[in-house]
Amino acid sequence: MTTNPLFQPPEPDKPSNGQETVADIIQVDTALESMRDSGFDLTAAIGEPIDNSIEAKATRIQVLTTFGPNKTTIDEIAIADNGRGIKPGILANVLSMGFSTRYGQRGSLGRFGVGMKLAGLSLGRRIDVYTKQAGDKTIRHAYIDLDEITAKQQKDIRACEVDSWPTAYADTMRAPDGAPLDAGTLVIYGKIERLNSGGHYGTSLDEKLADLRIFIARAYRTFLDQGLVIRLNTTTITLLDPLFLLNNPRILKNYPKEDVRGTLVDEDDIPIADGHSIHVTVTLAPVQFRWREGEGGKKDRDGRDIREFQIPNNTGKISMVRNGREINHDIVAKLLPAGVDDIDRYIGIEVAFPAELDEFFQVRNVKRGAVPVDKLRTELKEWLKRPVDQARKAIREQWGDVATQERAAARQHAAAAAAAARADRTMLPGQAGQDLSEEETEQIIQDLIEDLGVADDQEQAEQVREQVREQPFTLVDGAWPGKEMFDIDHLNAKAIVRLNHRHPFIRDVYDRLKAVADGGANVTTTEELVKLIRKTETALDVLILAYAKAENMHVDPNQFDDLRSYWGQYTQAFMRELPSDE
Repeated sequence: MTTNPLFQPPEPDKPSNGQETVADIIQVDTALESMRDSGFDLTAAIGEPIDNSIEAKATRIQVLTTFGPNKTTIDEIAIADNGRGIKPGILANVLSMGFSTRYGQRGSLGRFGVGMKLAGLSLGRRIDVYTKQAGDKTIRHAYIDLDEITAKQQKDIRACEVDSWPTAYADTMRAPDGAPLDAGTLVIYGKIERLNSGGHYGTSLDEKLADLRIFIARAYRTFLDQGLVIRLNTTTITLLDPLFLLNNPRILKNYPKEDVRGTLVDEDDIPIADGHSIHVTVTLAPVQFRWREGEGGKKDRDGRDIREFQIPNNTGKISMVRNGREINHDIVAKLLPAGVDDIDRYIGIEVAFPAELDEFFQVRNVKRGAVPVDKLRTELKEWLKRPVDQARKAIREQWGDVATQERAAARQHAAAAAAAARADRTMLPGQAGQDLSEEETEQIIQDLIEDLGVADDQEQAEQVREQVREQPFTLVDGAWPGKEMFDIDHLNAKAIVRLNHRHPFIRDVYDRLKAVADGGANVTTTEELVKLIRKTETALDVLILAYAKAENMHVDPNQFDDLRSYWGQYTQAFMRELPSDE
């Protein structure tokens, strides 16, 4: 057992002579009580030991809360990791104010030497630390207790050997396979009296824990993306990226067939001082999450709830990231051009900087509230003007396009389908799909209804069924990651054609032409229109050449002679049926 007299209890003023008195440099008990109001809330308080766990190379971190009666209070919070543990010689010191193995260093997540201590004491009156290093069978323990200090029962911080981890956390300090951890640290914030379901105007514990989950998901998103596992009670936390550039497991699960990610508007390095730069990134939320005006970031294109991705709470906020860890996500006054706009909820802005530039962001020991100094703020505002204006414009154009398309949706492909139907009356009947059973036919139609997103609308669903029954051709819109430009289902001599709007030809040529025709595209000059027509001309050439290449992939391309003839013949027949002004 080692004893470290890292602080002494307060002593009364001691006269040294008739002229002077002598006092202790610090009145420990009252000083510690005062330090409890140092600006840490629950999220910041839990962030400190998580930072330490990451510095200790942990790959798994667990945060556990112990509730009081009726779950109206949180009495204890434990933070456990499988990191390398704390060296025996410094264990007692880790609870000493001002001590840090990284004090003043800029290459880590912390550097002030007060983080975990102030964090824990801001919530409760006791902190326990248990730790074990790899290859060492000994578990060691140190603690600080404000009640004991006030009662003059604790006069120093001692690191002692213990027989085991605390019984309540014995299973926590095991690997996923159940084996005891070879190394790890357990921090317990105890005697908590500041986490209550806060009355009529307070915040419920559920809300506080939800805020903590969101904080961890966003603040440590880079580490989570690289494989770090953090659990809050029984829930494994998935990353939350306000830029939507990282792979969010929740998005990948909910949208398995779509590429749902942010659009990069601009990014750049801005040199600051001594060879150090800040990296600024501006993105747009996935288009599926900003599909139409009026949803407020709460629903996706198909009406599904997306509030878990926090878009409504993102309005005008800047993510400040220090050494890979977000330390602030808030509105920074006088930074966005023309102030904060509601539309900014769909714009992600990140300013990443190394700790060497802390002074330029006025970083405090609680590692939040970072804002750039005036000169840097001015430079940032100037840089952000162009990409933020560009992003706002893109969102409004998207909304305009969708509004136009939805107004015309009922007749999206009506002219072409009607022309084909008229021509088909005098043609030989189709041969494909006549061997399908009624069940197979119904399944194809039901899949079509679901693809169109009208399964829950009985009237629209019935309209689709009637169109398939009555018309020889049904042309609908779709989007999928495959290379196909379109897909065709043949049933009972009829054809259902799905256009793939993720294919470059459909997306960049077909869709742009339709947008121009509907008046929704941003083509305002003759020069722009001519440019689009020339691109279309070249794209049609490429389309024909690509077909030739597809035939060329077969040893006997003569098998496609009838296909080419039929294609040309029916194209000619269908075009004759188009109205003269089409």
